[in-house]
Amino acid sequence: MGRLSRADRRRQLLDSALEIIRADGTNALTLVTLADRAGVSRPVVYDHFGTREGLLVELYRDYDERIGATMREALRQRARSLGAVASALSTAYVDGVVDAGEKCEEVFAALSGSPQTREVLRESREFHIEQFRQALEPFARLDLPALTGMFSAVDGLARAAADGRISRADAIATASLVVKRLASAR
Repeated sequence: MGRLSRADRRRQLLDSALEIIRADGTNALTLVTLADRAGVSRPVVYDHFGTREGLLVELYRDYDERIGATMREALRQRARSLGAVASALSTAYVDGVVDAGEKCEEVFAALSGSPQTREVLRESREFHIEQFRQALEPFARLDLPALTGMFSAVDGLARAAADGRISRADAIATASLVVKRLASAR
């Protein structure tokens, strides 16, 4: 078996980190445990992430990019009307959060502890708000307050579904309604 490309090695390391979180929680995730789990030397892990905080940041960015890619694909397939866009955005986002489940919440909590990593969380919100803006632009010109409120509602519903407080179906239906009504009102 040949050497992995840098991108493939990064993917392997991120997947291994998620396995550690799933099995043992975020507190068990260190660069040393990641190297052991992935079967690579410690310098390889340090070269990719630098610090544990760097690894957590990359895990969260990877989570965001996966949801963003799912949203873009759903929109490519169904973005013919405001209702279809609202449904595609809501379904993709809720499913992404539900699929990530507790492991993402643990990474989110770990990142909330310092000003530098809180910036990553702000960038994450801005990333998703921009995704919503671009998707809805053909149907409505939404300002930042409307987009922020819309995304906050969808995110809250998705997290409630991930926690099991509401059903996935209810989260998607309500999120779709919020998106459609806010966009229609503008």
